Amino acid sequence: MPTPPPLDRRKFFGSAAALSLSAASYGNVVGSNERVRIAFLGCGGRAQAHIDLINKFANEGKPVIPVAVCDVWDGLEDEYEIHFGGKVTRRRYSQGLYPSARKCGLDRSDKSHVTKDYRVVLDRADVDAVCITTPDHWHGRMTLDALAAGKDVFIEKPMTRTAEEAVAVVDAWKHTGRVMTVGVQAMADAVWMRAFDAIRTGAIGHVAHAQTGFFRNDVRGQWRFYRLAKQMSPKTIDWDLFLGHQFECAGNRVGPTPREQPFDRAAFAQWRCLWPFSGGPFTDMLTHHVTRMSAAMGVRFPARVTAGGGLYLEYDGRDVPDVGTVVADYEEGCQLVVTATTLSGYPIEDVIRGRLGAIKFVKGGFHLFRDDPTRGASFPARMEQAPEPASFESVESPRNDTEALWENFLECVRAKRQSTFSPPDLGAVAVTTAAMAVQSYRTGKALFWDREKRAITTADSTWAERWEKRSKQGAKPNQVFGWSGGDGGVVQPPPHQSLAGPWTNGKDPAV
Repeated sequence: MPTPPPLDRRKFFGSAAALSLSAASYGNVVGSNERVRIAFLGCGGRAQAHIDLINKFANEGKPVIPVAVCDVWDGLEDEYEIHFGGKVTRRRYSQGLYPSARKCGLDRSDKSHVTKDYRVVLDRADVDAVCITTPDHWHGRMTLDALAAGKDVFIEKPMTRTAEEAVAVVDAWKHTGRVMTVGVQAMADAVWMRAFDAIRTGAIGHVAHAQTGFFRNDVRGQWRFYRLAKQMSPKTIDWDLFLGHQFECAGNRVGPTPREQPFDRAAFAQWRCLWPFSGGPFTDMLTHHVTRMSAAMGVRFPARVTAGGGLYLEYDGRDVPDVGTVVADYEEGCQLVVTATTLSGYPIEDVIRGRLGAIKFVKGGFHLFRDDPTRGASFPARMEQAPEPASFESVESPRNDTEALWENFLECVRAKRQSTFSPPDLGAVAVTTAAMAVQSYRTGKALFWDREKRAITTADSTWAERWEKRSKQGAKPNQVFGWSGGDGGVVQPPPHQSLAGPWTNGKDPAV
């Protein structure tokens, strides 16, 4: 398949191209030859991978260094045994404040660089950028404070917990001119942009439908495999700071009060199971997939979202469902179905369907399938074997997605360039979709996204009515961002359709 002309990544991600990079707060950004000084806010399991990467970069002589750590828990370093699947595995455990300080080569007695209060870190002039890997409910507040303090931000997904917080973060990102990357590792892979280039130039015709999902299966219960330790106690954990009830973000409390959520080791270490801290599978699992499929399809905020599912098997005290499916509809005239379960590991394929073909993502690139609407249905409902693709587009993937995302972030920090591989305006799309899904699941209502007000509203009949009206008017279809693929495969009525139409005063419309 011929490669279409490449689309500039800033245009690909939308608003980044128009942003001013001359904000006053950027006057003290590190130069290209100086080291970027990184602080880590939240020192759990995911943070350890980031710390290891920064240490690796530093040891290789790259201009970056860890300078501060923050976590509400003192932490623990030890070895322990896991009894699972008929096997006993001995593992090393190292998480929390003081183990992370040791790993970063910091003096644990230096309270200005090793602290439980993230605001102390943000006040440091010797911190250039922060890596935020806290529980989800803290993402928005910490990101806003970091941007206001003149720091660049690497924020783990989801970028925020709510749509309102996402709007606030995007506004702050634009206003401050700082560099941000959202930790959706897959966005370091060029396959999504290559697929978008093919889609926008008409390779599969009008984009109609896409599917993606995430599937896990663990008898212990999803996220219950995160370790609980006796050393997690009110004496070693600042429970008030963990909850965040004394802070607000986008007009709401960051988290519950101690009365609403008493100290509980499971709430602390397995917080993804509880609504006050997480969106469960909608945010932890599906955010990755919504981000990359939105990028590949050329769509952004969904206009209408509904979600189903339930808590069908994992009755272990959790709030969040173990089966969930999101149906997102777009003004561009297409739909994305995102589904997940923690009760089965059997997957579905990542596929984008169009009028004239389909794209299926596979290891090392994507397959392009041809579809011929002049022949009617061309694929049987039950296929004896997988259909043969018309072509294969090879795209070399990074050896390590997280490492590639960090390298891009650090390059953008030194170049004062906001158009990272995974920018916050794309992160806001995933957050909003997930937040609408959570609200729809919990209330039983379909929801609209109001683009003008940038707010979630309750859906009504106008969605179906508008599309029906377009049909009656014979309107042209909407197309995805950057579209240059012709009509995309519009309807070509058969000759007998000229006989259609209402009879008025007994007069045949075909005469």
